[in-house]
Amino acid sequence: MFLRQRTRTRLRALAAFLGLLGLALWVVAVTLHVTPPAARDVAVGHVEGRSLGIVGGGIAVGAGIALFAITA
Repeated sequence: MFLRQRTRTRLRALAAFLGLLGLALWVVAVTLHVTPPAARDVAVGHVEGRSLGIVGGGIAVGAGIALFAITA
């Protein structure tokens, strides 16, 4: 019984982490979109940097939602 509870708690913590990671990636993607190209510290193109952050964030949020659904 305790092992099942620990596993469920760990999965929920992982789901929360993935959700927060996804939100952070979305914030970075928006920040790169708003920041002028001369002020950026990354050498990724405008469209590539934004789309990678949006796709990665969506995958992380989706995985977090799926893990929450499994543990509920």
